[in-house]
Amino acid sequence: MESMASLRSAFRSPARPNAIAFLVLSAALGNAFLNWLSADVILWPLFLDSSFTILMGVVFGWLPGILTGLATNLLIEVFQGFMGTHWPFAVVNMASGLIAGLMASDKERFWTPTHQLAFLLLLTLVNALLGAFIVVMVFGGLTGTNPDVVVQALRRTGQTMVSAAFLARIAINLADKGLPVVLIYAAHLWAVRRHRRTQESSEPA
Repeated sequence: MESMASLRSAFRSPARPNAIAFLVLSAALGNAFLNWLSADVILWPLFLDSSFTILMGVVFGWLPGILTGLATNLLIEVFQGFMGTHWPFAVVNMASGLIAGLMASDKERFWTPTHQLAFLLLLTLVNALLGAFIVVMVFGGLTGTNPDVVVQALRRTGQTMVSAAFLARIAINLADKGLPVVLIYAAHLWAVRRHRRTQESSEPA
């Protein structure tokens, strides 16, 4: 994708040695804002703390993606007064950046609908597995946050805490990761169409 390549090359220029660090911090702040919006304003059972992590991984590669994930959870922890409910999940956010960077490295296949679906499903599964493992092992299954509503609803159907934590995160992450995946893919399609129209209009009649 021409626009993505141009963006990457601009921020990898030797004249901008701190550009990636700036983008990582900006993306982490964006994640923290979306998490606050979802958890404290809209009161959704969604995390929305990895949207920019995924974007950074897709555009700039797995390392900026991982760093964005780490910075995000540390920042949220600081903003919330070190309550201890976010830093244990930094590895989950980092995994999203890693997956995004590795899958997007294959530019030819990544932007096909099939690979976009595989991308979303892999993000969902990995986040659900890691998140459920951490929430059960560290917090006993509940963290006192909005996603607990889904876990408790599943518990009332007879699910064990482990299965409820996992199944809840499958549903939550499918929506949570679906939003950025769909938006990034839509932006890609728009940029491709715009590039083609620009080329067509510049061709001599």
